[in-house]
Amino acid sequence: MRPLALLLLLPTLAHANPLDAFGFGARGMALGSAMTAVAEDYAANYYNPAGLAAGGRLNLAIGYALVKPRLAIAGGDQDVDASRGIQAGVVLPGTVWGRRLGVSVGLHLPDERVSRIRALPQRQPRWVLWDNRPQRIVISSSAAFEVLPDLFLGGGLTYLANTSGVLDIEGQVSLTDAERTRLFSAVDVDLASVRYWTVGARYDLGDRWRFGAVWRQDFSLRLDLDVKVQGAITLGPADAVVVPEGLFLFNSANDNLYSPMQAVAGVAYQGDGWMVAADLGWVRWSAFPTPTATVDLELDLGTLDFDVPLPDAPLDPDFHDIVVPRVGGEWQAVGGAWGDLTVRAGYFYEPSPAPDQPGDTNYVDSDKHGAAFGLGLRLADPSGVFPRPVRLDLAGQYVRLIERRYQKTDPADPIGDYDAAGDSLGFAAELGFEF
Repeated sequence: MRPLALLLLLPTLAHANPLDAFGFGARGMALGSAMTAVAEDYAANYYNPAGLAAGGRLNLAIGYALVKPRLAIAGGDQDVDASRGIQAGVVLPGTVWGRRLGVSVGLHLPDERVSRIRALPQRQPRWVLWDNRPQRIVISSSAAFEVLPDLFLGGGLTYLANTSGVLDIEGQVSLTDAERTRLFSAVDVDLASVRYWTVGARYDLGDRWRFGAVWRQDFSLRLDLDVKVQGAITLGPADAVVVPEGLFLFNSANDNLYSPMQAVAGVAYQGDGWMVAADLGWVRWSAFPTPTATVDLELDLGTLDFDVPLPDAPLDPDFHDIVVPRVGGEWQAVGGAWGDLTVRAGYFYEPSPAPDQPGDTNYVDSDKHGAAFGLGLRLADPSGVFPRPVRLDLAGQYVRLIERRYQKTDPADPIGDYDAAGDSLGFAAELGFEF
């Protein structure tokens, strides 16, 4: 069964979304992701595509982000992968019929592991919303247009790749002598394209107020594996045929990564040298599918009376919808002919969508408090190569996952009661240019 083991370990090129958990861009991280009404650079691909038309300048940026979770169950570190990689993008502005427009491409490229597949039994305790979340590529393309004065609409697509594979084995199986078994295998893996939408709107009321709204489509990355074994079954050194055409079919399917539908509204106020922003998001976790694999078996051995019992079907996770508030602000602390220095801070609270786990499932999660801090430095170029100041943004983020106690109804449960808690520490740096 070595070919099957290799197939189960095969990585996928999956363009999914760790940005829900950690933010996009150094400024976004520093503001606690309260960016729906203010994002205008490449980060608007995620936060609100409508903002791409509001900036009005060619914008290039490249940065690096690192988030290291430390998550424990019953006091034991679960060794959840860090999210680390390059974040970059470009915004191209323009005008059509006197109205502003903008197009952009944004990228989050992990530098350690492109993607990971892991499907665990539902009884095994794990941080279900963090397990595969950090290990994904994000590639988004968006466009926005000013439909009325200071009213912008935008939309974007993110491309995903679902994985399906077939392991086909043919040959002869000897019931009495393993050395006389001859099997030949072939592996066929398909990466099918999947897309999901992000659409948004923004309205600027004068020079002070900004209002924004965004809707993100839900998506699920499924892992489908099929194993087909067919051939003759023989007996003894003479290879007497017991079953001329035996057949064994195995199918395993699971939702390897799920991102829920989201609707977010945001508002921001721009003062003289300062800005405050607030977001309120609804996240539809009630549609969360089971992350445990569903297995289907079929065995046909002709006249031989032999059955393979099916495993129990996985239980519904029974997650619920949540509301996530976010606030952020920035203040220009120093300014001059050389440039300026801006100080930023942000906070968010994300309640857990996971219910208690008194039965057979152990999908661990807890409420999260996130605090962030950042600096934005703009330096004028005395050589005149760059007509506008070069931008350097730095951010740090701390997320605390509140300790949660899981108690089992059955005193003889093989897992038993346990506690879960953790935190994550993140940093981001970004260099940007405007023309």
